[in-house]
Formats: sequence, structure tokens, C-alpha cells
Amino acid sequence: MNDRIQEIIALHFDPVWGSPYWLETGPHLPFEPTTDIRTRADLLRFPAFDLKELADRPVEHFIPRVFHDDLSRFVTAETGGATGVPKRTAYAFEDFQSAFVGPFVAAAGLMDFPRNRHWLFIGPSGPHIIGKAARECARALGSSDPFSVDFDPRWYRKLAPGSMGRARYLEHVLEQAERVLNTQDIGVLFSTPPVLEALGKRLPRELRERIAGIHLGGMAAPPEFWDRLTSYWFPHAVALSGYGNTLAGLCPQVAPCENGEPVYVPFGDRLIYELIAENGSTPGTVCFHRLDRSCFLPHVLEGDCAIRHDAIPAAAVALGFQPAGLRDPRPKVHQLEARAVGLY
Repeated sequence: MNDRIQEIIALHFDPVWGSPYWLETGPHLPFEPTTDIRTRADLLRFPAFDLKELADRPVEHFIPRVFHDDLSRFVTAETGGATGVPKRTAYAFEDFQSAFVGPFVAAAGLMDFPRNRHWLFIGPSGPHIIGKAARECARALGSSDPFSVDFDPRWYRKLAPGSMGRARYLEHVLEQAERVLNTQDIGVLFSTPPVLEALGKRLPRELRERIAGIHLGGMAAPPEFWDRLTSYWFPHAVALSGYGNTLAGLCPQVAPCENGEPVYVPFGDRLIYELIAENGSTPGTVCFHRLDRSCFLPHVLEGDCAIRHDAIPAAAVALGFQPAGLRDPRPKVHQLEARAVGLY
């Protein structure tokens, strides 16, 4: 891990080939990054990263100049805008694979997730990373390009909770999904908890029992949702959820959910999660450090809280997952209203 940290620091602060943002910011830091940042603990010496920078600046400011002549291999994306103006980032394709596809494929092997089945992705595409990741994850498990139903979570949040507008929008999404499920041999569903719950309540048994795998993300789900997901709604499905976001990447579930509290684990050495205790409280605030050649984001504080979980299965650690993960991450109480939770 320390070698990775030092490699990424050296690249982004290289005086000729580094990233414009960090070359501009470096002289104002109270330390010398290339000599003083050596370990995981040192990364917290960076001030908490101001995410407004990702909303206001071109993505090239965060990409090392050594890559600026080859931007065709970059994947761009925006956050969903649930807690303010959307932020933008970019991944070199190999970093995108390491951030989203590699962790999913490794977890799928551990969880015995189905392969070589058609997928139906029901979720946001456009600028959102989840749609781009869905295509690559499906193909990595032997699927064709997924069948898909698009929705716009930003527009849904503008509709009043409980309104006719929200009800009609959800009905529009579900009708499209049912058309695909009634005509295609779908074996895997990938969507968010509210959509999966709605489908579980309205699909006939023969369609629900056909589903062999469910990949879900986008928001936290209560324990009672987990109880119903595979015990009642989709009784033949393996459920594999993921925690993460556009800016950090994916931390997948590596073992079956227990007591409605899934555990999510970083894969490889490109992403570090910390839990920052506030006045000694547990759970702690989620903080991540992204260590990609294409983008360096240290000390990013999330609006979520979680509990550290150390009992990671040995088989997962042997595959490259880190030995500690996050248990039951969910929005802080004061963030719930700000997030205006909808379909995603």
C-alpha cells in the first residue's frame, strides 16, 4: 500500500507531468507531498477535500499532464447530485476497470453469482457511472450488452414525495421493465432497492423465480428489505450489493448479508476507506482516499456513517480484498433530508 501511495503522489505532483490542480495546490500545503506523504496515515494530513472543486473545474485539472494527449481512453462521469451540484471526474479505462469491474467480478466468484445470463439494468445512464459500469460488469460475466430501462433520478427528486408525478414516473419505469421481462430470458436484475421492491410486489411468480442473480446499489436498504429480497420476492436469486460512488469506485459485498447489515470491502490498493470518529462516536464518518494514476483524491469526507468490520473471509483477502471493510453504511441522520431519497 505504501508503494502505491508514493507512486501516485510522485505522479500527480511531478513538476512537468503532474496534474494541474495538485501542482497549483501543492505550494499552499503545510508539508511537502513528495517527501512527507509516505503511508496511509499520512494521507489524512491533506485538508478535507473540497468537492466543489470537482463541480467547478474541468476534469483535465485532475488528470496528470502526461495523459492529456490521449484522453480518448478516459471514462467521464457525474455524481447524481443528491447532495448539491453534480461533481465530475474521469477514469483512465484501466482505472475504471480496477474501480468498478474488477471488484465486482472478484465478488461474483466468491458469491457464486450467475454467469452467462442476460441482464436487465434498470437505472440511470447518461452521465452516471452506474450505467457505464453495468455494461462492463455484465460482459465480464459472459452476458451480452444488458437490456436496460433508463431513469433520471435528478428529475424524480424534483417531484414531490407522494405526488401523482412520482407515482406515474415509477409506473413508467416498471412498465418498461415488465415488457423486457415478459419477452426476454432475463437471469440477472441490476437496480436500486425501491425498484426491486416494486418489481417484487407486482411480478408474477414465474418471472420472479426465473431471476438467478440480483446486483443492487444506489442507496442503503433497511433490514426488512433484505429479509424479503431473496426469501420471498426472488427466492432463486443470489443477491450481491455494492457500496461506493462515482468518485471512489465500487466496494462489493463479499459474503451473504447477515441481519440486514451487508459488509462492503475495498478491492486492491487503489482505494482506502477510513472511519472518522466524531467525539468518540460509533459509527464513524466515512472518508476515502482515491489513489488512481488518472485522479488523486485524498481525505474525501462522505455524508455516510459506517462501522468497521474486520472479519473478512480469508478467501476474499486471498483474492485481493482488503482485510477490513464497512458494515451497514448509511446516510447520517442530518443528511437524509438533504439527499431527497428517491429511486437512486
